[in-house]
Amino acid sequence: MLNKTFVFLVSGVGLAPGLALADDEPSPYSYSWKDSRLQSEIGVSTILGGGLTGFTDETMRDATTTDVSGLWNLRVTIGSHTPIAFDVGYVGTAADVDALAGGQSGTLVGTTVEGAVRYNVLPHNNWNPYAFVGMGWQRYDITGADFALSDTGMRDSDNSLVFPMGAGVSYRDTSGLVLDLRGTFRANTQQGLVLESIGSDSYAPMHAWEASAAAGYEF
Repeated sequence: MLNKTFVFLVSGVGLAPGLALADDEPSPYSYSWKDSRLQSEIGVSTILGGGLTGFTDETMRDATTTDVSGLWNLRVTIGSHTPIAFDVGYVGTAADVDALAGGQSGTLVGTTVEGAVRYNVLPHNNWNPYAFVGMGWQRYDITGADFALSDTGMRDSDNSLVFPMGAGVSYRDTSGLVLDLRGTFRANTQQGLVLESIGSDSYAPMHAWEASAAAGYEF
């Protein structure tokens, strides 16, 4: 009887950080590494979504016909209900591009595979803000045209190392539904796709930003 009364009282007024509910259920404000409400006990989620992306450098923005293009993504999070989690993700992008010279146009298709360490601010709350930083591989291919660097100032393809970083917020309910909003900056360290100008020996930086939304399931 006393135990039931205690659970009723703390559920009505909210628990202090670090305290747990009955049956090992963590408080919404705790940093427990285990959540008995989930089958996995740590939270494993898969989400699918889309959004907008663009380059931060003016030369790269001039090469694309619009400053903002579309993206689609798939992400798996291991530890969505623990203080520290690990994200593995795929991001695809597509944008129309025009050559710096020669009048050719095509489609710039981007493929990114990355992993990131994520800090969950409220790992056991329905609403969970988070921040992340990681590393990945990125490839760009121009399709629909044959771009020669000497004629157009652009290569047909490029591979590079990227470092994604950013923040987001996720909503999780008891059914396993996950809704996610995030903003990302991807620092590109080995750009080699578009010359800063015809005849130049240097390439335009390919840093990019992302704003995306996704939905999925966790267990």
